[in-house]
Parts: sequence; structure tokens; C-alpha cells
Amino acid sequence: MIERYKRKIKMILAFLIIPVILTAPLPVSGEVAPIEETKGKIENISGEEMKVLEKLFLISKEIEALEKEETKINNEIGSFMVQIADLEEKINQTQQDYTSKLEILEQVLVYYQRGGPATYLDILLNADSFSEFLKSLNAIKDISHNVAGLLTSLEEGKKLLQEEKQQLDDKVILLENKQLELDRNLLEHEVAAQEQESYLSSLEEDRIYYEEQLLNLQILWEDCKKVFQNTVTETTRIIGEGYYTADDLNLGLGIFTMPGALEEDTFNRILNDNSDMTETYFRFNEGEVVIEVPELHLVLHGNFFIADQSAIQYEVTTGTFYELPLDELSIQALFEQGPLIIDFAAITGGIEIVDFSLEEVASQEGRLTFVIKLQW
Repeated sequence: MIERYKRKIKMILAFLIIPVILTAPLPVSGEVAPIEETKGKIENISGEEMKVLEKLFLISKEIEALEKEETKINNEIGSFMVQIADLEEKINQTQQDYTSKLEILEQVLVYYQRGGPATYLDILLNADSFSEFLKSLNAIKDISHNVAGLLTSLEEGKKLLQEEKQQLDDKVILLENKQLELDRNLLEHEVAAQEQESYLSSLEEDRIYYEEQLLNLQILWEDCKKVFQNTVTETTRIIGEGYYTADDLNLGLGIFTMPGALEEDTFNRILNDNSDMTETYFRFNEGEVVIEVPELHLVLHGNFFIADQSAIQYEVTTGTFYELPLDELSIQALFEQGPLIIDFAAITGGIEIVDFSLEEVASQEGRLTFVIKLQW
């Protein structure tokens, strides 16, 4: 990990080849300092040094976000182009079918023109019986109806395919415009990286030191993502497996409602006592829920919202890692394995509630309050 990000920052600063930076391979085991040793290096740097690292860290995160979005758009453009090619082939086939049927129709019309209406009249008059007359009449009707219907169907089908192709063409144009926008953003970041290069160059012999510290910070961030993803998974598991009981909800009784509260101390004690995950603490403050993982130097600010009838989900608004602000992409990366959910249906399983829905949820000082609405 260290060697990977070392290559990244050097390429940014020296060559400004951003795609190479973010896709450089990780070093093999043994080339990277142990996590604890790396933590020690980061924890011992000064505030001024951290300001320099913050600039570099944010640049690398922004570039990573742009590249991921660019890859996504490129994939979408490729998918649409395949669809367009398929539609063009269908349109060509429809055109061939249409031309073939049109030629047949022309032959029928030529025959009709040569024979005239009298030919069809003769067919009807020469019928040996009334039954044969009806059959001949219906046959003539079917010919006229089917030909007209076929032409209408072919025209409609051809028009529909052309409309769909135009829609896809328009979408591709929009995606290509977005691609151009991303290219402009990447260029802006290249300029920013060049400015950062000038700044680091002014540091002279300290430059190598800052590059190494940035690499240390990046390896710790990669470790933080893995550990916290496990924390989210474990928290959801513990809640779902009955470690929290109805007694922990402190339920009251109202008119068709049951207000309750999860105490902060109880919540954290049960969570950390029943898992081997890194110690994690939920702070229920007034109007805000803060998640702290001291060992990772990770702090998330956010709140719970009602996700469905019986569950609430945590949503992050801001976060810091070693007191450095996290961007949206970095926050999303922490929850790649799934959101953090508290399902009250799993907690209330031991009491007789026929059916219910969550009506309110709010964070207060030291507790998470909620209101359960009973369904009758």
C-alpha cells in the first residue's frame, strides 16, 4: 500500500499522469511497514505538517473520485453504443423485410391492374355454391386487409425503432458531454497537482518526508475502510441476533403508540461486549449521532432516519480521519458492504406486538428516542 501511493504522488507531482497514479499496483507483503508502526509515524507529526498532508490527501481523493466516475461513464457509453448497433441492425432488417413485402404488394397490384375489378367479380360469380361464394369473398377481403395491415405494422415498427435509436443517440451525446466535463475536471486537478508540486519543491529536503507521510496516511485509510466495513456488518449482526432485547428499548405506552429510548451507555456496552470488532462508540447528542472509532482516528457525524416500517438507517453528513475531512466518495467507501441498520423488529421479537411501524426517531443527549405506532 505504501509503495502504491508513493508511486501515485510521485507521478502526480512529476509527470501529472493521473490514470497511472490511481491504478498503480500494491507492493507485495513485506515491503510495507506494519500498521502500528505506520500509525505511530502519523500520530507524531505536527499540526503544520498535517496541513500539508491534508492538501495532498484531498487532492488524491478528488482525483480518485473523478476517475471512478469517468470509468462509470465510459462503461455506460460503451453499453449504449452496443444497443445502438443492435437497433441499427434491427432497422436494417426491418427495412429489408419492408422492401420485400412491398415488392410482393407491387406484384399483386400489377396483377390487379391487369385483371381489373372484373377479375375478382368473375371469381365471385363463378362460385358453384353460396358457401364457395362466401369463401371467395372472405379470401378477397383477407388479402386486402392483410396487405394494409402488414404495411401499417411495418411502418409503425420501423418508426418505433428509429425513435428508440434517436433516444439512444441523444443519451450518448449527454454522456459524451459529461465525459468532456470530467476531462475538464481532471485537467483542473492536474493544474492543482502542478501547483502542489511547486509547493513541495519549495520545501526542498522536506519533500521526501511529506511524500512518505502521505503514503503512510493512505495505507492507514485503506486499513480503516476494511476495519470499519467489518464494524458495520458486526453492528447489524448483533442487533439482528437478539443481543438487544425489548427491555433495552425502555418502552412506554401511549394511545396507539409506544414511545421508547435506547440509552447510549447500554447500546455501546452491548455492542462492544458481544463482538471482537474494534471498539466503536455511538454518541447520541442533541440532534446528531456521532460514531467514533478511536483506534482508527475515525469520527463520523450524521443521524438515523426511518428506512422502512421497522428499521432505521444511519446517514453520514460529515466525517474526519486523523482530523482530516472526508469527501463524499470516501464516506461512501466506508459503507460499500452495506448500510448500518437498526431493525426494531429484531429487538421487539420477544414481546407481543401484532404489527407496528416506526413513527419518529430522534437523537437526544445520551439516548436515541423513537415512537412505535401500533397497527390494529
